[in-house]
Amino acid sequence: MAIERRKRVRPKEIIFYWLPPIGYMALIFYMSSQPLEEFQLPDVWNIDKVAHFIEYGVLGIIWFRALNTVSVNSKQIVFVAFAITFLYGISDEIHQHFVPNRNSSIYDAIADGIGAWVGIWLYKRR
Repeated sequence: MAIERRKRVRPKEIIFYWLPPIGYMALIFYMSSQPLEEFQLPDVWNIDKVAHFIEYGVLGIIWFRALNTVSVNSKQIVFVAFAITFLYGISDEIHQHFVPNRNSSIYDAIADGIGAWVGIWLYKRR
């Protein structure tokens, strides 16, 4: 049985690696709290799914980077980064259900999850 080695997080790493995903999640929450009239995307077929895909791809990448500072097990990092990102996407869709003039969509949550997985996969391959 392999013993997992943990890394020690330094204050500089907290600022550089851990604040970006938390701040980005706060930005997503703020944007999701705005009525739909305040934020309009171009009228292009499924542009909102592309936006979700990119938005959560970035979130998955920055979570992967943050988690990489505390663990050396790459498979666990991928899974945890994906889980955090995808669950946040689901919670964001639930949140949007309660915002006036917004709606929640299972398809947006799916785009969030696919974006998170692809973002993490691409970042890990570099």
